[in-house]
Amino acid sequence: MRGLGENSAIIFTILIILIETLAYYGTFRLFTRRTARILYSITYAIFSISFLVTWFMTMADPSSIRGTQDYGFFYFVIGFSILNTIPKTLVSIGMIISGIMKLFRSKYAYKVVRNCFAIVALGISMSIAYGIAFGKRDIIVNKLDLTFNSLPKELNGLKVVQISDLHLGSFKSPRTLLLAAKEINDMDADLILFTGDIVNNFASEMNGFEDALSYMKAKYGKYAIYGNHDYGDYSNWKSSLDKVENHKSIAQGIVDGGFTLLRNENARVSINDTSLYIVGVENWGHAPFPQYADLPKATAGIPESAFTILLTHDPAHWSDEVIEKTNIPLSLSGHTHGGQFGVKLAEVTFSPMYFVTKTWAGLYHSNKNQKLYVNQGFGAVGFPGRIDMNPEITMITLECE
Repeated sequence: MRGLGENSAIIFTILIILIETLAYYGTFRLFTRRTARILYSITYAIFSISFLVTWFMTMADPSSIRGTQDYGFFYFVIGFSILNTIPKTLVSIGMIISGIMKLFRSKYAYKVVRNCFAIVALGISMSIAYGIAFGKRDIIVNKLDLTFNSLPKELNGLKVVQISDLHLGSFKSPRTLLLAAKEINDMDADLILFTGDIVNNFASEMNGFEDALSYMKAKYGKYAIYGNHDYGDYSNWKSSLDKVENHKSIAQGIVDGGFTLLRNENARVSINDTSLYIVGVENWGHAPFPQYADLPKATAGIPESAFTILLTHDPAHWSDEVIEKTNIPLSLSGHTHGGQFGVKLAEVTFSPMYFVTKTWAGLYHSNKNQKLYVNQGFGAVGFPGRIDMNPEITMITLECE
């Protein structure tokens, strides 16, 4: 297999067979009637064989995935794999734990553990299925008031709307984005700020979304930056010229949508006889993400006393290059998608992204009272859905201290 390599393919095959076997044995015994067991066995076999055939066909030539502009099959493979593997892995773990208990003759505890893991796995299966079917369309609006002692009184009450990570290739139609545009227009925003990743890879993903982008209105303008996906770095290109032309087309699509595209530069916005500066840098991130940002260049010419909002796609840039090194009071980022999966209980939100980066979603403060807001994004990439990490529109009201 060209994609996986012989040793990796063997290890992967053994692991999958082990998970499939343990999961089948653990769930099969939940049925007591012979007819139910037969029907379940047939359904399980069809589902598992379909998954294995799909996965191995895909991994045999992963370059076909990197080159495709049809994300339907790609998202099907990822979604199907997650829906099949995660719940079964959980059941398998339950079987191993309950098997150990059985060795110690704890028959009652053995059944309780096995059944509990199976029930939790069923719940996770339902959550994954719901996230794939409906998660990308369940838009939320997060509203917050941010106070700054450096904010001119003329800007008090300024309403800033942030959107991020549209990933237009993850949507089959512009319907969801049109709904978001209507929500934004109802807010009567002063500024709309987009913090990158308008596409997955290709400019063609923007086709059909032109009206939805243009429909968004703001009193003092719309500003945008690139995200790491907007450079075409995650696709195979026939030539470097094709990649360059694709990048130019993405830029043109952003501009045609009514946004001012900031590429390591700033824009002065005149509001109530005072000036606000919007700074936009190109992508900056830790490896393997590209670093094209030039913050000194982007902030050149801005008066020391001016209030500045920085648009930087990857929040790692704020942690490493903004706080303690600049006096920029407010930065806006995206990139993380909040992991596209989270758990929200009693006003507390948790996502596996917590273990990946310190700044993964929501509001953060530095010791100098510099603030960062990380929008959890709008579209999806990889996993074709969202679970408790809804597509987000952020409404920020600036207030004087």
